[in-house]
Amino acid sequence: MKLIRIALVIFFLLQCSSIAFAQADAAPFADSLLKKFDYYSAKKQQGVLFAHFDKNVYTNNENVWFTAYLLNTNANKNDVLSLILINDNGHSILLKDKFVMDKGIAFGNLFLPDSVLSGNYSFILYTNSVIKGEPQNVFIQAVTIKNTNTATFKTTLFLQDTAKVAPPGGRRILLFTNGMGKIIAGATVKYTVGDKRKPIVQGTVKTDNAGQYTFTIPDKNISAVNNVLEAKITFGKEVQLVKLNLPVRVSAPVVKFYPEGGNLADRITSIVGWEVTSTQGNPYAVNGVLYQDDKPIDTISTNSYGMGSFVLQPNIQSRYYVKLIRADAKDSIYKLPAVLNNSPVVSISQAVVNDTLKLVIKSKSPGKFYVVVHNYKDLFYSFPVQVQNDRRIKVGLAGIPKGLAEITILDSLQRPYAERLFFAHYDQKNVVNIDIDSSAYKTRQKVNLKLDLTDANGKPITGAVSIACIQANRQEIKKSTDIESYFYLNNDLGNLPVKQNYLGNDAADKAFLENVLLIKGWRRYTWADMIQTTPKDTIQQLDSLSFKGKVTHFDALLKKPISYIIFKNGKPNIGVTKADGTFALNNADIEAPVGKNVQIYASGDVNDYTFKVPDPYDMATQLLAAGYEPINYNYSPANGHTESTEDLKWLANGKLLKEVKIKGVNDSLTYGRNAFGTNACGDYVCMNRILNCPNHVGNSSNTIPIQGQMYIYGGVKMIYSGCNINEQVSLNKPVEAIHYTMEFYPADYAQLSPAAPEYLSTIYWKELYNISSGKENNISFYTSDIIGDFKIIVQGITDKGVVYGEKTFTVKK
Repeated sequence: MKLIRIALVIFFLLQCSSIAFAQADAAPFADSLLKKFDYYSAKKQQGVLFAHFDKNVYTNNENVWFTAYLLNTNANKNDVLSLILINDNGHSILLKDKFVMDKGIAFGNLFLPDSVLSGNYSFILYTNSVIKGEPQNVFIQAVTIKNTNTATFKTTLFLQDTAKVAPPGGRRILLFTNGMGKIIAGATVKYTVGDKRKPIVQGTVKTDNAGQYTFTIPDKNISAVNNVLEAKITFGKEVQLVKLNLPVRVSAPVVKFYPEGGNLADRITSIVGWEVTSTQGNPYAVNGVLYQDDKPIDTISTNSYGMGSFVLQPNIQSRYYVKLIRADAKDSIYKLPAVLNNSPVVSISQAVVNDTLKLVIKSKSPGKFYVVVHNYKDLFYSFPVQVQNDRRIKVGLAGIPKGLAEITILDSLQRPYAERLFFAHYDQKNVVNIDIDSSAYKTRQKVNLKLDLTDANGKPITGAVSIACIQANRQEIKKSTDIESYFYLNNDLGNLPVKQNYLGNDAADKAFLENVLLIKGWRRYTWADMIQTTPKDTIQQLDSLSFKGKVTHFDALLKKPISYIIFKNGKPNIGVTKADGTFALNNADIEAPVGKNVQIYASGDVNDYTFKVPDPYDMATQLLAAGYEPINYNYSPANGHTESTEDLKWLANGKLLKEVKIKGVNDSLTYGRNAFGTNACGDYVCMNRILNCPNHVGNSSNTIPIQGQMYIYGGVKMIYSGCNINEQVSLNKPVEAIHYTMEFYPADYAQLSPAAPEYLSTIYWKELYNISSGKENNISFYTSDIIGDFKIIVQGITDKGVVYGEKTFTVKK
């Protein structure tokens, strides 16, 4: 790789006759930089983990389906994917599971139990590769969960005063309960305001004889990051959760300026990007006036994404500031950065480019500079230039991969003076062609779909993709991401303003990205950090989380090895401990279907031995859950009015699912145990004779499987071996399994069409579908009884990079 990169540098130098210095002058510097980039790349060795979830709006008593892709790293070192579900307010962990990862791909499903209440949640996924206990590959998917249980009473939070300034004593909020004519008096109400980890107010009260309670919340402590009043109401055996976004005093906007290249330079014309947001990051579209020494010189503006730019030729003797033109804004002054003397400026008129990048280096004083083209992982080009006022340079991008890259300008002492982000090969877009036989269907009608993949030149390519067809309003734009945008943008730049398509081909899409490249910059890497990296920094112990256990005999240490049995899927595997009773489990020993765990016990008298198998993922799980800072979706301005957010109006054109109550379940990952039609082991058969069908958890038509009968399981036919609950009870130690996913079984109404309505928001899911060039890729599935818009989402990997596409159709009665 090193020789290839040096060759690229030399090739570039040979092609650019305008470069004033000889190759011999550039080679030692290039070689030194190559070493630094190699060290830095070894230090920052995490890959890009992305997960495609079937949707991002769920209900309780519903399945979640996902496929995870691990890119840009050694996938063989990552063979387990851990997943947790946390509540954004309080960061409590509701669900956790582990899934088999093979060659950088994992897929799975889990069931959201009846106990999950409405709110904002996040799935955090990470692989088993860690450095000092910290996961190297992490992905986060924000989701909304709505509770569909039939309530016997209704709870509402009502803001009694909506003035910009709260009355003396604080904001008054009325909690009102109504039980269909029955007064819900004496209900227990636990409430918090703000993050549950550090609430600004909390307490426990009871509703009065009218079924009401009035909160008074001090206004002085309410801010945009802790303005949620959450109340948990318990009456008898029923629990409800309601929330209210409390008004926040309108604070002065946050205004930031981003001179192109990093600095304003004396008497050098520059483009200056600027961004205006609220204190919690919401964009503002505003106009402003630019002043030089208290004299207005320009009117500037930001767009709906809170971003804009203007041209300025600053003078070091002057001061510059901006005043916003807003009816509710104070007469605040926002100062521009200081103007520097003798600082070079790099200017790129078009940073979203295909094969060639044009840049201008401007300097008031003549001098020698180095141009470095890189992405903080690889050095692509480095060459010296002599600048006299302006120096125009063309950079061929043949040796640079598609995506973000950086121009760094160094002075003659190799100190960084300016940086500029650009996007290379924007036109090299892989395309997934989604062809459906109609744009409108009736309920329970067959949809015929054809897929193929092509590269930027329209030539067929091969790939592996995940496919979802979902009710369109189950995909919130603000919580959506796709593998293409995440791989090329979000993974490095972090959260961006909410937008439908980040990498579209329209002029507006490219203009948005131009602003992003000017304003957002790099967040994970800095030149100073890179250049200071040494070989010592590359010596990092990359560990793999693994299960290890210990056996004691009547609470005493063992004196000799014993054999033990791991019981999974009805089959035993035998292992032997060390003399001190310790043992290690291979991942293959504890792999099982979703919803099932494995058991381990001594081969002798079970009651004589005690097994302890701690979960090695617990520490990493707690670390990630505690450190995650979710996006605040709860902002409400001081003159706003908000009632309970727990309604289900977003389920337009659909109906709520029938409530399923699951009793006696200790394992939240076990499907339907002791629910409709299940035996003591939690096994059941759906109407389609599928064993433990994840599409029909708790369905009233489920039946108990019969030993010796043949059923479909995992897509194949198998004979059910039965359930021996006595054997299960006698097992000594359950171990959380590493799961492989259940099969998604789409409805086939040509074979079986139940009389009862089927309100399925995910009507098709395929965790991994291989697409070969020159081959017919035909898929079919049926619509459900939900009417309205549905969306087909296809994304994954190809032999030429990632790919994403979607298609919408309508379902009518």
